[in-house]
Amino acid sequence: MYSFGFISLNPELENSYFTEVAKHASDYHIECYRFSPIQINPVTHLVTGEKFHPDLQEWQPQKFQLPDILYDRCFYSEHPLAKNALAIMKWLKNRGDLLFIGHGLPNKWQLYQTLSNSNLSPYVVKTISVTDAFQTLSFLEKEKKIILKPASGSGGMGIACLEKEEETISVIVEKQQQILRSTFPSINVAQKWIDNIRTKKEYLAQPFLQLVDQANRPFDIRILLQKNGNGQWVERGRGIRTGQANGVLSNLSAGAETVPFHKWLNSIDPKKIEFLEKEINEITTQLPIILEDTYPPLFEIGVDIGVAQDLSLWILDVNSKPGRKVVLETSPSAQESLYTAPLEYGRMLAGQQEQGRKSYEKTFSNRNQ
Repeated sequence: MYSFGFISLNPELENSYFTEVAKHASDYHIECYRFSPIQINPVTHLVTGEKFHPDLQEWQPQKFQLPDILYDRCFYSEHPLAKNALAIMKWLKNRGDLLFIGHGLPNKWQLYQTLSNSNLSPYVVKTISVTDAFQTLSFLEKEKKIILKPASGSGGMGIACLEKEEETISVIVEKQQQILRSTFPSINVAQKWIDNIRTKKEYLAQPFLQLVDQANRPFDIRILLQKNGNGQWVERGRGIRTGQANGVLSNLSAGAETVPFHKWLNSIDPKKIEFLEKEINEITTQLPIILEDTYPPLFEIGVDIGVAQDLSLWILDVNSKPGRKVVLETSPSAQESLYTAPLEYGRMLAGQQEQGRKSYEKTFSNRNQ
């Protein structure tokens, strides 16, 4: 029997998901555990976490060895504990003797550099790394309207829109599902604001694209890709995320709504649907190959694709630790596969690792006879 461990800074945040996966684990002869990186004893390497008990259908405190199969679902903030956890996770992944079902992706700037030099470059939004206020304002002068986003992070946190109109510069942000717009009283104030945000974290800038629906609401297509029990990439589902009218974000954390993909597709000119779906499939087929040619193996990818009014497609974000809300709400039939996929793929990897170990031991034994 294999042991499977969910690693999370706060297991309660994904309690429902972890629990549903754990309920299916006995069918695969797998025991499930969950813990935070900071719960690992640095000397004994024993973990003080929780084990799922199928008979009770609940998690209970327990000490245990690091599980055979590890699933990284850590999301990091600027909090000191999060930084400590990140350091521990890097140590775990560098050990070489632990089995992770997937590894994370680098920040958005590194991803941009990879994708902009790949076959998918026509779908990549032009991006610059924000180095100073003068460079950013020069970019704004050229584009007239730009998006500023953190190089690391998710959920739309820290995203702002700058717009140049004649001699004024305005900024639009969404906070607590409210759209806030203000105008800088002078260029100097705008410069100080830009310099201030980039001292806190690395930022990127992109031209603002009109990725809105007929009601002027920002929207995108969220597609979830995962590996199945044979290690092959499959699409679990796709749905539409729609934000507030005249807003900037289509993230669910910013109050976006979900719409089934097929329902949105009905609003498209029937003559253009085949072309649109072909383009989307090109992205979802090529993307995992490109990423795994450059970075360590992955288990799942959340892909956000923007659609302009001329139906041109843009890769907005790629996430190696995606949420499942869009798929669960728009493709209910995919629910079962979402709960069994980590178990099936993890069991396959563990089986391969065990077979490789046996082959090595047999070869080593024959050499010493």
